[in-house]
Amino acid sequence: MLINGFLKSNYAKNVAIILSGNVIAQLIPLLITPIISRLFSVEEFGLFALYSSIASFFMVIAAGRYEMAILLPKDDKTAVNILALCLLLIFSVALTLLLLVLALSNQISNLFGSIHLQAWLIWVPLSVLTGAVYRTFTYWSNRKNRFKDTASSTIIQSATRAGINLSGGVLKHSTELSSNFLKGLFKGEFISSAGISKAGTGSLIGGYIAGFGLGTINLIRRFWINDKIMLSSISWKTIREQAKIHDKFPKINALHALVDEVKNGGVALVIALFFSEIVLGLYSMTFRVLAMPISVIGSAFGQVYMQKAAKQYADKKEILPLIRSTIKKLSLIAIPVFLPVILLGPWLFQFVLGAEWRISGEFAQLLSPWLILTFILSPVLQTAVITGHQKDMFLKALIGNLIIFGSIFSGSFFFNNLKVGFIVLSTLQILYYFWLYRWIIRLAKDADYLNKAIAQ
Repeated sequence: MLINGFLKSNYAKNVAIILSGNVIAQLIPLLITPIISRLFSVEEFGLFALYSSIASFFMVIAAGRYEMAILLPKDDKTAVNILALCLLLIFSVALTLLLLVLALSNQISNLFGSIHLQAWLIWVPLSVLTGAVYRTFTYWSNRKNRFKDTASSTIIQSATRAGINLSGGVLKHSTELSSNFLKGLFKGEFISSAGISKAGTGSLIGGYIAGFGLGTINLIRRFWINDKIMLSSISWKTIREQAKIHDKFPKINALHALVDEVKNGGVALVIALFFSEIVLGLYSMTFRVLAMPISVIGSAFGQVYMQKAAKQYADKKEILPLIRSTIKKLSLIAIPVFLPVILLGPWLFQFVLGAEWRISGEFAQLLSPWLILTFILSPVLQTAVITGHQKDMFLKALIGNLIIFGSIFSGSFFFNNLKVGFIVLSTLQILYYFWLYRWIIRLAKDADYLNKAIAQ
C-alpha cells in the first residue's frame, strides 16, 4: 500500500525525474573511476582534494545561503529579487577572492603544507563563481518544478567533468599509449606514475570548473526562455527588503555552512599535515565512491523534499508524514547500497580501482555506518530551515562537526593511525544522528500542531 501510493504521487514522480538524472550523472563517473584511478596518481587526487576543499569552502556561502530562500516566497516576483541578490553576492565574493589569491597565494599554499597548491589557486575564484551560480539557479529551477531541467544540468555537469578527466589522463600518458598500455590498464600491470603532473591536476580542476559552467549555462538558458519577463520586477528596494526578511540565512545558515566547510577543510589539512598527500588521496577516493549514492539518491530526495515540505508548511499542511515517509524509503535503499562496502570494502576497491586503492576500501568499511545515517537523515534535516530553526540547527551541526574533526584529529595526533579516528568517528556519529532524528520529529510535531491551531 505504501509503495503503491508513493509510486502514484507527484512527490515520487519528481524524485524519479531528479533521480534518473542523478543516476545517469553519477553512472558516468562511476564507469570511468576504474580508468582514472589508474591514470592519475594518488598524490594528484590528494592535491585536487585540497583544491576542491578550498573552493567548496567559499562556494557554499558565496550567496549568503539566500539561494535556499528562493523556494519560500509564494509569488515569483519576490523570489526573482532573491535570485538577483544571490548573484550580486556571488560576483562580489568571486572578485574579492581573486584579489586575495593574487596577493596571498604563497601564504595560502604554505598554510596547507603543499608546495604544489600555489600554481592552481588562481582558479579558485572561477570555481566558486560557477559552482555558486549553478547552485542558485538549481533552486530557481526546483521552485518552478522544472525537475527535468535540474536533472539534465546534472548530467551535463557530470559528462563534462568525465570527458575532461579522461582527456587529461590520456594526455598525461600520451607517450605510453599503445595496445599493451590499454590492456595492462586493467590487468594489474599498470600503475600510474607517482607524483603530480600539470596534465593530471589540470584536467581534474578543469573538469570541476567546466562541469559547473556548462551546467549553469543550461539552467540560465531555460530561465531566459521562460522567465526573463520577471527581470523587470527586480528592484533595489525589493532586494534590500528580502535581504532583511531572510537575514537568518546569512546570519545563521551561512555560518552553519561555513562551519561545515571549515570542518571539511580542516580534515583535509589534518590528514595532509600529519600524513601526506598520498593518504589524503586515499581518503578522497573513499569519499568519491561513497558520496555517489548520497549524491544520486539522497540529493534527489533532498531537493524534492525541500520544495514539497516548504510548500506544505507555507500552506499550513502537515509535514511529519512526509518526513517519516522519506526516512522509510531511504532506509530501505541504504541497506543494499552500503552493505557490500561494509562486508567487502577492501576487495571491492582493489578489484575495481586497482591494488593501490585497497586502503581506501578499508577506510570505506569504517566510515559506512556513519554515512548510512547521513544518507537517510540529511534530506529531512532541512525541516529546521523550513520551520525557522536555523540557529538551533547550526548549534547542533557545530557539535557534529566537532565530533568529525575531533575524531580524526585524535586518531592522527594521539595514535598516528587514521583508522582509529574513523572508528571513533562512526561510533559517535551513530549516537549523534539518533539525537538529531528525535529533534527533527519534535520540530515537525510542533510545526504541525501550530499550523492546525492557526487554520482553526
